[in-house]
Formats: sequence, C-alpha cells, structure tokens
Amino acid sequence: MILQDTTNWPTDSLRLANEVLDFIPPEKVDMTPSAPGWYIVGGIFLLIMLVGVVKMYFNYLGDAYKRTAIQQINTINPQSQSLNEGVYQINTILKRVALTTYERDNVAQLSGQDWINFLNDHSNIKFNQNDQDLLLNAAYMKDDSIKEGQLTSLANTAIKWIKNHV
Repeated sequence: MILQDTTNWPTDSLRLANEVLDFIPPEKVDMTPSAPGWYIVGGIFLLIMLVGVVKMYFNYLGDAYKRTAIQQINTINPQSQSLNEGVYQINTILKRVALTTYERDNVAQLSGQDWINFLNDHSNIKFNQNDQDLLLNAAYMKDDSIKEGQLTSLANTAIKWIKNHV
C-alpha cells in the first residue's frame, strides 16, 4: 500500500485552484446593431409610429363636435326646465350634429318622419317608437304627459347615435 503525503495537500489544492481560476474574461458584447439594415428598420418603425400618433391626434380633433354635443345633452336638466324644452334641445343638438357631418342640402329641410328615418338610416343605433314619438310630437304634448324617464331614454339614445353615426 502506498501512502500519500497528506501534508502538502492544502498547498497543492490552493495552487491548483489558482491555476484553474486564473482565466481571461471574454470581451464585452456590443449591443448596438452592426448592420445598416437595422437602422433602416428602426427608422421605418419610428416613422410608422409618428404617422399613427398624428392620425390619432387628427381623429381626436375631428371628433370635437361629438364631445361637445354629448356634453350639451348631459347638461340638459329636466328639473330646471320643461320636459318639452329638453326634447326640443336634444332634437336641435341632433340636427346640428347631422348638419356638421352630412351635406347641408340633404339635412336642413328634413322634418317629421323623414328626419326620424334619416337618423335611423345613418347609424347602427335605432330610435325606438317612444323616442320617435317624442321627437315628432313633444312640441304639441302637454308637459305633464312626458315622463322624465322618457327624456332620459331619448337622451341616452341620442348620445349613442352621436357616438356611432356613420
């Protein structure tokens, strides 16, 4: 049996560890693209993003009339005025929106059932029979024959029409 000298064991292992741990670290990897094609792709991406933001801004500006009309409908207060007046104001706001969006010659002369048909034809939102009756006859009705819930229903339908008219 061969006996090994165990007295030099700690120094030998330290020397071996120093030799193994003495390594050269790799060079840092450059993360910038080296091919000019990546700069072109990046430029095209930024250009597309800029065009998208500008388009969204112009759409926002173009929808200002919708926001204004919805705000006006929301300010109609049935407690401070007659319900007939509220229906009249909603009808006036709808007419202004239609005049803003569509040709004046086609919209200005519309009244009665033709006006209701125009509203129903130019949106996915359809006015129900109660709303149609209010728009047609509110000026001729007694104020107490119109319920506040009917005015609220008409206002909600008008807001939906304004948001979704084509």
